Amino acid sequence: MYRALDDRGTSGEDLAMVSYTTEQAPRGSLGSRYWLPHSDDPLDAVKRLAPMIESRAAEAAANARVDDEVIAALVESGTMTLMVPAVLGGGEADPSVQLDVIEELSHADGSTGWAAMATMTSMGTFLSLLSDAGVDTVLSSANYLCAGAVAPPGRARRVDGGYVLSGRFSFGSGGAHAGWFIGGYALFDDADNPVLTETGSPRVLFAIVPRDRANLLDNWNVVGLVATASHDYEVPEQFVPDDLVAPGERSIRGGALYQMGLKSLPGTGHAAVALGIARRSLDEFATLAGVKSRPPSGLLNEHPEIQRDFAQWRASLRSVRAFVYEAFTTLFEATAEGRDTDAALKADCRLAATHAVYQSAEVARNVYLAAGSVGLRNGSVIQRNFLDAHAATQHLFTGAQIYIEAGRIYLDTPGLTAAHTELMTTTFAPPLA
Repeated sequence: MYRALDDRGTSGEDLAMVSYTTEQAPRGSLGSRYWLPHSDDPLDAVKRLAPMIESRAAEAAANARVDDEVIAALVESGTMTLMVPAVLGGGEADPSVQLDVIEELSHADGSTGWAAMATMTSMGTFLSLLSDAGVDTVLSSANYLCAGAVAPPGRARRVDGGYVLSGRFSFGSGGAHAGWFIGGYALFDDADNPVLTETGSPRVLFAIVPRDRANLLDNWNVVGLVATASHDYEVPEQFVPDDLVAPGERSIRGGALYQMGLKSLPGTGHAAVALGIARRSLDEFATLAGVKSRPPSGLLNEHPEIQRDFAQWRASLRSVRAFVYEAFTTLFEATAEGRDTDAALKADCRLAATHAVYQSAEVARNVYLAAGSVGLRNGSVIQRNFLDAHAATQHLFTGAQIYIEAGRIYLDTPGLTAAHTELMTTTFAPPLA
């Protein structure tokens, strides 16, 4: 089984890493040399861990990092490799399974759900792109968990056998437990001119470096999603061999999950985290409403306006969840069957994820307001969910501009370019000229 081995800092910082080793290899893909942990029922695996995650959530927030034993349990259960290609021994779970699992994790604790989601999506995406030799390096290491971001990009220059890279990146969610850090790097030639793609945009490479060659900056000072440890990190100038640089943006292994668009995995994940947080808010309020009184109508659950509002909150949450499920399942099935996946279908996914995040924050806010002083007090799950849900709205991937960009695609607004219609492959689309 997988177990935490030690607690080591990086570059003198008090940001610990967890290493994993295999004692008796868990069940993995028979076609893979990497005996990654596996579960035949990943949702049930998370449900069994939920009490542990809930019991450690307050301490995780206080420590600004998810508990080490929680991460080790998630590794052992196979949750952290849920999105890794099946050919490597991972789960390669379709979007509906991802939605269920990440939502359940986030129902137990929003920060744990977010940190796990970031690791799952980083590993799933990058291991579908990396060469066989690079995959072997990562998955054979003591700690194969990945974290990182691709924007804003660093700098890369081609040299014999690889690249010289450097950069500073924001929002390395899950980095407190990662053994590898991913980054995007704009390519420059020897004359320090940017190398452009055929469409005239800067060419960006995706590369990965081991933890001991990246510096976490310990600057995640926030009011929500505190335990995600989403610190900035630096990659000092260094040589990175070709094996650890993705040869392109298209997957070289795995099925339809990795062909839906480079941003399809985090799209499902962002929505699932928000939905899980909001659903927990509703559950907390349902319990509170049966014991908390407010004059003159007695218990909250006896107030007609509370009854009405709670039903509307529930309807709102279930509706946006259905949109997420329908949009991503449709894109996944169309990709798997080789059917056309037009811009509107991809915009549906981006819009569904964004709308889920905003509506979930609205539900968490309404619960916080209706809970009165209970939500005000530090340590309250209702308060933590309120803060976590609103922190989730600040990510650029599901920012308010997505409503505008999706609307432009649906309306076929004059001036649309290819950049606007690739909502699933970019973090944001440029404004119309």
